[in-house]
Amino acid sequence: MSVTGSADRSSAVADLLKRSAGRAELIIHYHATRGYELVSANTAASLLFEMPPQSFAHRPRPWEQLPMSLATYLAQALAEFTGSDEEAMPDFRPSAPDLAAPTYKSSLFHSTSGAGADVNLEHWYLFCFERADLAATQHRNKVESGKLENIGELASGVAHDFNNLIMGIQANAEAILAEQQALKENQKNALINIVRACSSGSALTRSLLGYAKRQPLAMTQFNLVDMVNDVVRIDALALDAAHELVMDPALSSKAPPILVTGCYSSLSHCLLNLVKNAREAMPRGGKVQIHWEGDEQTARLSVRDNGVGISKESLEQIFKPFYSTKKSGTGLGLAMVKGIMSQHDGTAEIASEENVGTAVTLAWPRKTTSLKSPPRAIAAEPRKTTDEIMKAKPATAAVAAMAAKTKRLAFVIDDDDLVRGGVQGLLQHLGYQVEGYGRGEAAIAALAPQHVPKLILVDYHMPGMDGSEFIRYWYSELPQEYREIDTQILLVSGHPPSQFQEIIRKYSEHNVGLLQKPFSMETLQKKLTDFSALRSITTRIRPGSIPGRPVPIGNPSMRNAVIKPNGNPSFRGTRPVPKPRLADQS
Repeated sequence: MSVTGSADRSSAVADLLKRSAGRAELIIHYHATRGYELVSANTAASLLFEMPPQSFAHRPRPWEQLPMSLATYLAQALAEFTGSDEEAMPDFRPSAPDLAAPTYKSSLFHSTSGAGADVNLEHWYLFCFERADLAATQHRNKVESGKLENIGELASGVAHDFNNLIMGIQANAEAILAEQQALKENQKNALINIVRACSSGSALTRSLLGYAKRQPLAMTQFNLVDMVNDVVRIDALALDAAHELVMDPALSSKAPPILVTGCYSSLSHCLLNLVKNAREAMPRGGKVQIHWEGDEQTARLSVRDNGVGISKESLEQIFKPFYSTKKSGTGLGLAMVKGIMSQHDGTAEIASEENVGTAVTLAWPRKTTSLKSPPRAIAAEPRKTTDEIMKAKPATAAVAAMAAKTKRLAFVIDDDDLVRGGVQGLLQHLGYQVEGYGRGEAAIAALAPQHVPKLILVDYHMPGMDGSEFIRYWYSELPQEYREIDTQILLVSGHPPSQFQEIIRKYSEHNVGLLQKPFSMETLQKKLTDFSALRSITTRIRPGSIPGRPVPIGNPSMRNAVIKPNGNPSFRGTRPVPKPRLADQS
């Protein structure tokens, strides 16, 4: 790298130090007979001190040949050196008048070689110089990274228990809500609000995990108008007479669709957080305004208030984790908003003036396949509000009728009584005959050749045989006569789905799925196998199979099967089902 002038040298120093994280390094060697000499200086150090590069391949550079600025600094630093292996040294600041002259933090690492008398002892000094401003930035980034890690640990630790709690509340509320004819209007509305609150709580957990990058966000294309109106309905529960929520006409429930791509639940949480902040910024009341400011390429959603505003000092810190201007605030709200928008390749922008108000804008690429008309998939199955789902019962009634007709048996295996009871209620409403068990061993002990469930929901975390062990036993050790009906097994957990991809891949040839808590009746119904197509094991046999010959399929569990003339497979050497170890059928 050539440098032709002092101005170019200044630019080169700044550029190189940025690219090398602002680190300039040089090594000084001391020997009793030769004194101090420079044995190594990287390119950043040579530019900083305006001298040729130095390496161990070159002859050591004696003290008298060092640049005056370096010799002066080293004399001061070595005079203050106390003899420890690592020390902080005085700051260095270039004296050239045309140089921007930033300050450099310096550290010294010391080692010795040789033995015996002092005349044979050699000292090695490694000086490291970092620009103070860059070092401070790196320190801040390290602190932020540590906070992010703490949030991730916190979210991962509480996700399962929190989702389990929500699941118990939501499942029982939906089970009651499914029997609408027995409910008064105010009771139904109260239950709908409970379900919505559960949905918001679940979204909060997913947002925390997504912000901490412990769970990838589920990106889909959806109608932003529906999302905004869902959030407004939820926030209306906390709205008092002093506050008014004003929506852009483009976002009203009757407005044309605004298609965007993103994570519905995470963006809902962001908007709900901004609306809540806007209300709290106006303790005496005022208007919360939600505006659409996007175009065909970019989605822009802003929330404005005329509240107390934010000071300039606080604005610089407002998106940092655990920073809050409210006494009761956690400091996680806006930090999560910024993190979630980052995962959408977008931004969260804030403008505020004290005693005037604040505006926060969420902006991200729309990435839609078509902006002129909704895709068929979206038009055919638009997202519904909870009360719309409960009113639209024809599909549920059809499923229930088919289940009753075929006498479908379902097992719910979960050690949490609240969750197990709630999920049993949902499945009973869908027409299943349901049995609940608190342990996997108890469910297996209840099996009989004529008593095999068509559906099993098994929790992942349980004492004794957990969900993954139950699935392994079902496909590896359970006699084939119990698996002729091709039971659908759904592994249920409050942890992120990404933690179970290996299990799902391992059993990809089987009827195994994943269901994350908390889930709604609608989600559960979508996961269930179509009753109209009974997928028995015999339907997997390719045409042309000859009775009495091995089944010509690649399923390892069928390698020992033989097709009898009546079409039913038999197995050689089946093992009996283990005797019951628990009796906790509920």
